[in-house]
Amino acid sequence: MSALKDAIEKLRETGSIGLEDFRNLKMKDVEVLIDEIQYWCLYGNGKPEKLGKKNKAH
Repeated sequence: MSALKDAIEKLRETGSIGLEDFRNLKMKDVEVLIDEIQYWCLYGNGKPEKLGKKNKAH
């Protein structure tokens, strides 16, 4: 789950994520990250500080 946390933090800080970051994730973590991004785009208005607010387990 550390790679997932790192990916979310990088996305929160820079607003983008690279393919290398996706490659370091397990498939289940990729699914969680995609869900986070979808939720963020719909309800967070793309504001980086709101990324990851849905699931506090990260």
